[in-house]
Amino acid sequence: MKTIGILVYDQIQAVDLAVALDTFGQVNEELKKLGREPFYRLLTLGLHTQSVKAEYGLSLQAEFSLDLVPKLDYLIIPGGAGARVLSKNPQVLDWIRTQSPSLQRLLTICTGAFLLAATGLMAGKKLCTHWRFAQALQAAYPDTKVDATALYVNDGKFYSSGGMTSGIDLCLAVIEEDLGLNIAQTVAQELVMYLRRNGDQSQYSRPLTVQNSEEKRFVQLQQWLLDNLHRPIGLADMADKMAMSERHFRRLFREKFALPPSQYLEQLRLDKARSLLLCDGYNLQRVCEAIGFASTSSFGRLFKQKFGCTPLEYSRRFT
Repeated sequence: MKTIGILVYDQIQAVDLAVALDTFGQVNEELKKLGREPFYRLLTLGLHTQSVKAEYGLSLQAEFSLDLVPKLDYLIIPGGAGARVLSKNPQVLDWIRTQSPSLQRLLTICTGAFLLAATGLMAGKKLCTHWRFAQALQAAYPDTKVDATALYVNDGKFYSSGGMTSGIDLCLAVIEEDLGLNIAQTVAQELVMYLRRNGDQSQYSRPLTVQNSEEKRFVQLQQWLLDNLHRPIGLADMADKMAMSERHFRRLFREKFALPPSQYLEQLRLDKARSLLLCDGYNLQRVCEAIGFASTSSFGRLFKQKFGCTPLEYSRRFT
């Protein structure tokens, strides 16, 4: 059994705490159904065991104070406005440094990365946080390697995730490492999640990014792409739609969305495929035709690479 300690503090983001408790806690429920023993023991830790307030007023109380914590296998640091305040607390920083050598994994969710970075343990290492705070994290701790867009990253035993729900993706990744893909997929289903997203997927939602763009032409381009996913679409087609040269379009697109147009189009197609796989009457061939894939085998390979399962497995698990 792995003992997981989750740090609780004043002005924590309650959803980050819930992500850790519910995702790892659900594992024990699924194992129980299989007649197996619990795999995770979940504890809450704090500077003290008195009540603290989460960001929006929820009262929380840690089970253990830091000076009386049992031996931990994993430590999870959730995010919240209070994380940056806590990152200036010598007692907490010293405690994390002291715990680190014996920990198998040390995870942060969202802005919990600020607290971990403040310990100095991440010098020269990769970490990520919510995209909105990535620049501030890099500026505050220039010796770290901040990934501003990844859902989650790991560097050795240190794991960090972006904002809020990407913490679920991180927890599912750890569960898969500990117990295998089947358990991770089952937990994802119970949490009404898509199958675990790869950590290198962007935190930005493709359609939402475009919808928030001030440039009407990009909004129109996105709608045109969604309406024409069944057709072959190349860089020249997109550039023509924007009335730009291919070179200028490619550069402008990368500046705005931090990825090439071809990858953006691929993500739109895969998102549409996931929806169609859950619809009655759509076999694999019909899905491929609807999203512009000529080969079911090449589509299947790409789907498994991105989502960790075949299209058929995905359809069976979520219908």
